[in-house]
Amino acid sequence: MIPRAPAGPPDVLALPLAEARARLEAAGYVVEVSETRPPGRRVPQGALRVVRQLHEGGRVVLLVTHERYERPAPASAPVP
Repeated sequence: MIPRAPAGPPDVLALPLAEARARLEAAGYVVEVSETRPPGRRVPQGALRVVRQLHEGGRVVLLVTHERYERPAPASAPVP
């Protein structure tokens, strides 16, 4: 019989951060969060979602980003 690998944390990829955190904490893991964003000035839109998860022992690090980013509106010229 082939030994089974120990079960890891629940897969929370693509879930909203709040739901991912709740699932992991309910499973007994300590959760750390790190946010990533695209370069340049962008306005975040939508919920934070998990794009990567790493675990070591009882700790899980979630890399999150907003669902989308938009360019900021150009500044309007002052009216004379």
